[in-house]
This record gives sequence, structure tokens and C-alpha cells, in this order.
Amino acid sequence: MAERRSLPELLAEVPTLVVNLFRAELENLQAEVKGKVAKLGIGGALLAVAGVMAVFMLGWLLAAVNGLWQLLFPEWAAALLTAACLLVVIGILVLVGIPLLKRGAAFKQMESLDSIKDDVNMVRGLGHAADGTSPLDDLPTRTTRTDGDLR
Repeated sequence: MAERRSLPELLAEVPTLVVNLFRAELENLQAEVKGKVAKLGIGGALLAVAGVMAVFMLGWLLAAVNGLWQLLFPEWAAALLTAACLLVVIGILVLVGIPLLKRGAAFKQMESLDSIKDDVNMVRGLGHAADGTSPLDDLPTRTTRTDGDLR
């Protein structure tokens, strides 16, 4: 069994525990931000690749595909078909890149920030949700057995 400590010893330990808690919360926040920034980077890279492809490949594809279409259609129709094909490719890349950016930019839904807010509210005595509830409301409640004994 653990040795019982006096109240002054326990109170002297509180500042250290609080500092360690906030350090751990900040490390958790840092790891979460790094993950979200990585997602932003991937989505941005996909959109950048789509833009580079749209600019540099445009001339090459227009010349090659337009020459092919001219075998079947008049010159003006061949140019329109070539542009339509390029628009489809660019649209697919953009549709893949935008959701990745949106998922990575969801900084409002960060568990670390919610945890830090909960810690601050607990220290201030406001309860878990800062709505005036008791911090003890989050503890599991005791249930009774059918024979009347408490669990």
C-alpha cells in the first residue's frame, strides 16, 4: 500500500502537477497541429500539381490531341474537344485536392484545445463544460446490486 502523505506535502506537489499537465497538453497540441499542417501540405501540393499540369501540359496536349481530332472533325471542333478533355482532368484533380485541404484546415475541431479548455475550466471551478456543473459530475456513479450492497 502506498505511504500516506500529509496535506502540506500534497499541496506542495500541486503546482508541479499543474505544470506537468499543461506541458503534456501543449505537446499534444503541437502533435495535432503538425498532423493538420501535413494534410494542408498534401492538399496544397495536389492543387499545385494540378495548376502546373494545367499550364505546362496545355500546349503539349492541345497540339497532340488537336492533331488527332482534326483527322475526324473540322479544326474548330477538334480544338473544343481537346479543351473539354483537359477540363475534365483538371476538374478531377481539383475535386480530390479541395476535400483534403478542408479536412486539414479544421483547426476548430482540435481535441488538444478542447482538453486544455476543460483543464482551465476545472481549475477555475467551472466544471467540465464551463456551464457551472461540478467536476464530480464526470465521475461514474455508484450502482446498487439486487442484494442491497453498493458496488
